[in-house]
Amino acid sequence: RSCNNYDPTGCPYIHLRLPLLSYILSPFTMSDTAIEELYRQTFSDRLVTPEESDDLIATLQSLQQIQDEDLSSPSPAITPDRFVWLRAAAFRIACEYLVQEGDVNSDGEEFEDPREENVRLLKSVNAVVHALETTCLLPSLPEEGGEEFSEDAVEELFKTLYETEEEWDGPEITVEESKDLTEFLTGETTRPPLEMLVWLRTAAFRIGSEYLDENNDKEKNLSLLRSINVVVHVLENTCMKTKPYELQLPESLIPTPETDFQ
Repeated sequence: RSCNNYDPTGCPYIHLRLPLLSYILSPFTMSDTAIEELYRQTFSDRLVTPEESDDLIATLQSLQQIQDEDLSSPSPAITPDRFVWLRAAAFRIACEYLVQEGDVNSDGEEFEDPREENVRLLKSVNAVVHALETTCLLPSLPEEGGEEFSEDAVEELFKTLYETEEEWDGPEITVEESKDLTEFLTGETTRPPLEMLVWLRTAAFRIGSEYLDENNDKEKNLSLLRSINVVVHVLENTCMKTKPYELQLPESLIPTPETDFQ
């Protein structure tokens, strides 16, 4: 069984719950379409500038604040399910910007090095995911890691997840492989220390970029992005937690001794 096939975004289980949750939240939050358009603007040149990162963070922060003082469009804190959608959507939109042989840039000229463009795209997705995680999540790792944890062990594990047995296939992470990664990250002797949190996710992308198809086959690279999404999903589930809910009222709505509650 493949985690990649649970959902077009490659994120296990979210197809079971997101449609209903999206319906519930859609009247209260920035529209899914607007968020997707923000991602497209960010990925269009396969480069996330500091300004674009700041805009994304500001947008995420706005999703957790009451929009109107009359409470006509309150926005709840980003729930775990909503966060999964935000991150999985980043991967899904990024897939639209994968480059294959013969593709042309905005000037109508063929890309000189499609593979390098795809490497840049992965770096951009990593930057977006970093903004999502640092804005919406908190670390859940202990200060000290397991005695058998090492960077080499993590990199070898990631490589086994991205490798394919058949040259015509793209990588597919099975449910069993996803469980193995979870056990490694939560094991008493192999769990990572807190200081390695950002490195873990960055390594998932860095190692993943090594498995971009040499011939820039789009279907194989789509499968790779889905696999990286699964790895990131497991990392977030095992090494991070959502921020606690916090109601932020406009000053005009904070009760005072003179407030009439009738």
